[in-house]
Amino acid sequence: MIALTYLFNLQASIMGFKDFNEYSAEEISLWLIAQGLGEQSSKFLAEGVDGDFLLTLSADDLKNDLGLTSLQAKKLMKNIEFSKTIGASDEKGKEVDKLMREVNELEEKVQVLQHAVKAKDREIAELRNKISGMQVTETRSPAPPQPVPHSPAHAPKPAPTPAPAPMGRLGAILPGMDAADGAAAGAAVGAFGGGVGGLRGGRRR
Repeated sequence: MIALTYLFNLQASIMGFKDFNEYSAEEISLWLIAQGLGEQSSKFLAEGVDGDFLLTLSADDLKNDLGLTSLQAKKLMKNIEFSKTIGASDEKGKEVDKLMREVNELEEKVQVLQHAVKAKDREIAELRNKISGMQVTETRSPAPPQPVPHSPAHAPKPAPTPAPAPMGRLGAILPGMDAADGAAAGAAVGAFGGGVGGLRGGRRR
């Protein structure tokens, strides 16, 4: 486990996190040195074994063609698989980093929108307060002036009540009597008055 951790750290510091098949022959040579295979690294470099080519080799190829012992070949195959995992993990890490950047960008956009919404809310509140103030002003507007009452000196005089028609000699109309009967009654009263007046005059003589 310690050897794999050391290999992981060395791989990260020298070659970076990338797919194993992208390693150059020089990087594979350094990778072998990190595993204690410095003596064999020169032969790998001389044969031009890069990461892509090394992935095609089997344990028998490593023993027969590159002179590794069975134990060295087994160890190398194990470390190849481990390095491939590092590359795969790095791809996942890159994908995670990309997603995190997208999340951060979206959060920034949300914050901008939230600030804009708050600004609009303040504008709406100001407009509502302004409308409320205008409505209160209309409610409190003064009422129209009431007419001033007339003083007794200037008060209009009441219309005179018509006096009852005089009962003269020309006629008197009693309740239930029409105009013609009233005229006849008036004439009789006049004649009677004239006769009485004549008698009074004769006595005075």
